[in-house]
Amino acid sequence: MTVERPQRTVERATAAGRRRWASFMPEPARDRRLDSLISRLQPGPVRTVKVIGFDGADVLVQLVDAAGEETGVGRIPRHEGSMPRLEHPSELIRIGQNMKAEDIGRGHAGHLLFSARACEIPALRSFLLAMERGQVVTGTVSGVHDFGVFVHVDGEPDGLCTGFIRVPDLTWTRIDHPSEAVEAGQRITAEVITAEPRCGQVTLSLKALQEDPLVRFADRADESPRVRSPRSFPSVSSYGSHGRRGVSSPL
Repeated sequence: MTVERPQRTVERATAAGRRRWASFMPEPARDRRLDSLISRLQPGPVRTVKVIGFDGADVLVQLVDAAGEETGVGRIPRHEGSMPRLEHPSELIRIGQNMKAEDIGRGHAGHLLFSARACEIPALRSFLLAMERGQVVTGTVSGVHDFGVFVHVDGEPDGLCTGFIRVPDLTWTRIDHPSEAVEAGQRITAEVITAEPRCGQVTLSLKALQEDPLVRFADRADESPRVRSPRSFPSVSSYGSHGRRGVSSPL
């Protein structure tokens, strides 16, 4: 038995292992619904609007251009009126009020849609807009719950808690509860997944900064010695039985 040992550096072996693993993982097709969701999460331009009335729990607004002239009419949906939950937007917003709101596109009926909560706290909006996907941030765990972990991200506005980590983004290891991965008061380093000014939150991932165990498995498999067994040749005897070497000819 001969043993073939690769004569490569560790770096080359690691790269080869990843390429080998990637060959078993075809490139996934683009998900149009996911692309649409990501597009909707991208912050829109900030406009000045004037409140002209209420339609149920929606706020009707008049778009005001840079010259101060009123142009198109739109609305602020109930869930985009304010970050704090209100019974009715009139508790916070009054008719005739001018306010800043983010342009979030058009509704099914073609009318303009705006988000007031995206501009409710200017310091929070500026903080979140400075975040980029893939950016590494630090913070302190403020709360651990069944559904995820809240984090005070360093540099966030006073009195707010902007970071959140979903359970699947905590670790590659299977856990029954987030408390198995982190605890309140713990300092962490995480990667930004997305920052959403309309929600006042930045979604983080601890797992993104941890080594993927599948890649490690592929690297080890590629670096392990390969055993080359002696080549054998089948043979057929005159009685139909199989041998290991050579070919027997009938008598």
